Amino acid sequence: MKSMKILKVILIGLFVLLLLIFASEHMYDVNITLFVYTFKVPLFVLLLIFGFVGFIIPTIIFSAREHGLRKKISNIFDISKSAFFIRYYQKPKINLEKIQYIPPLYYIFANIFKASLDYKEDTFGLFEKAKSLRYHSKEEAINILDSIKEEPYPALCLKRDILFDNKEFNDSNNIQQSILKITPKSEKQFQKDISNTIKSILTIDMQDNKQRLKILEDIFDDTQNELTAFMYISELLIQEKTKDAVKIMQNTVQGNLKDKIILVGCSFPQRAVYFLNTEIENMAAEDVLGIFFIHIGAPQKVKLLENANTGNETIDFLLKSYQNPTLKDAYDILFKNLKLWKCRECNTYHKIYSPKCSCDAWFSLDINIHL
Repeated sequence: MKSMKILKVILIGLFVLLLLIFASEHMYDVNITLFVYTFKVPLFVLLLIFGFVGFIIPTIIFSAREHGLRKKISNIFDISKSAFFIRYYQKPKINLEKIQYIPPLYYIFANIFKASLDYKEDTFGLFEKAKSLRYHSKEEAINILDSIKEEPYPALCLKRDILFDNKEFNDSNNIQQSILKITPKSEKQFQKDISNTIKSILTIDMQDNKQRLKILEDIFDDTQNELTAFMYISELLIQEKTKDAVKIMQNTVQGNLKDKIILVGCSFPQRAVYFLNTEIENMAAEDVLGIFFIHIGAPQKVKLLENANTGNETIDFLLKSYQNPTLKDAYDILFKNLKLWKCRECNTYHKIYSPKCSCDAWFSLDINIHL
């Protein structure tokens, strides 16, 4: 403490000394015009006035109010602490009773603290209960959502997402048609996009080739996101319409959509293998291309890239070690842990592409080849 006081005195002394030196060097006058009058003021005095008005006065005012401000913040903190924690023997105990009449806060904090919840039999309570059951008791969650008659829009959206997560795409598509009927205008286009995307997944199983291609073309024209684009282009290639597929790829001008279309192929290698019939090497970034060829199993293509510098050290290593028995263990570990996508909403990394992230955000995955 003593050394700190000495240091402060030294710093103040140095500051005063600098001021005196500055004053002695800048004693010339400056002309100041105020309306029709002209005054001669020493530059040093002028700077002191500006410093006092612009810095010292606000500092004094803030210092005077700081005590009251600190007291208010302290009161807010004490109220929050008493609302959520009661201390017994230094061990925090959750106390949510004080906020149970504010449902959103109550359910959020109860989930954070993993408290046993007392769900009310109102719309909000039933919806929150279904949300908590969606992963480990899907049927019960859906039954609860079906019982919600008021505010059907969020209930139907959650029901669709539960069905989608369980790959019951046909049922989720049926629910999505009901959602579209009650969708607000501001959300209409987004919900149409979801509807078309689910439909594109369902279309793969259609037996009629011409009909399948026609449906996928219509969906792609309406949606033009990475999944519908991939489904349509890969279907063109499967049906040996290579020129049409290449033309669409070349005319794709959206920001890095070409890379996204190619990388989506890693999730559908049986369809993506048809991309080998195109000039895909000229259409994608080298790191995207490298990992794509590894996923679909194209050793000759990988060999062409094994000495390339893609700018991604992980991909460069995988390309070099793809067929090297001495590096197999390292290759397997890296490939197993490699993630290709990152959600811009929740920052979660994903290995496999899906139009919907685990945080319930749709079309939020961006390319991020990362361990």
